[in-house]
Amino acid sequence: MKFRVLTYNIHHWEGIDGRVDVARVADVIRATAADIVALNEVYHPATVPGTDRPALESMAEALKMQVAFGQAAEYPWLDSTQSTGYGNACLSRWTIQAYAVHSLPGEPGREPRSLLEVRIALPNGHPLPLYIVHLDHKSEAARVQQVRAVVQWTSRDRGRPHLIMGDFNATGETPTIQHLLRADYVDCSAQAGLSEEATWPTSAPQVRIDYIFVPTTFASILSGCQRWSVPPADVASDHFPLLATCALPNK
Repeated sequence: MKFRVLTYNIHHWEGIDGRVDVARVADVIRATAADIVALNEVYHPATVPGTDRPALESMAEALKMQVAFGQAAEYPWLDSTQSTGYGNACLSRWTIQAYAVHSLPGEPGREPRSLLEVRIALPNGHPLPLYIVHLDHKSEAARVQQVRAVVQWTSRDRGRPHLIMGDFNATGETPTIQHLLRADYVDCSAQAGLSEEATWPTSAPQVRIDYIFVPTTFASILSGCQRWSVPPADVASDHFPLLATCALPNK
């Protein structure tokens, strides 16, 4: 069976035009026809002014997808004086069997980061482990600590297909990304010949810092990868989403 996975830093639904628009981000995701989506920079259970539903749940419902959220920190959102959860999320067309949140190491005084681990039941009977990250945005030393911790968590799934997805805040030549490659992971974009296709910022793309990785042993499950830049993806967030097509045999 074939399925599509998307990683997308949604910049808390705020576009480069300064507008917070949950429906616009949902439109981007819907247009990709993604079956599984990794999200970064998500506030939950925050609500958008004029509604009484958490924005993440409203978007998942509009897309007819299940949702899991992994908190990394607490911050106020928009004009609220109260803090709400902030972190990563997963959307799936199929059953989310389980999920867990793991704190990632970092340097003192830096923004807390976490790893969202999700188990999805694919229609062909295969379980798919998914690991969603958003690494430190300033310190390469912190990112290296964090990616080492990620690899420790994923080691129990090395004998089966799984994905590591998210905003790594690092380019391909950095120690952060090189550590994953040395740990026998394949960069989906590089495999598709798109190493230089920048994902940030959407206003004038300069660098690729968003990634989808799969273990080298299972690189054959990848059949395509692309930066999704179809409007309104060019304004809906400060990141472009990254979309990969995967294929797994039926059981």
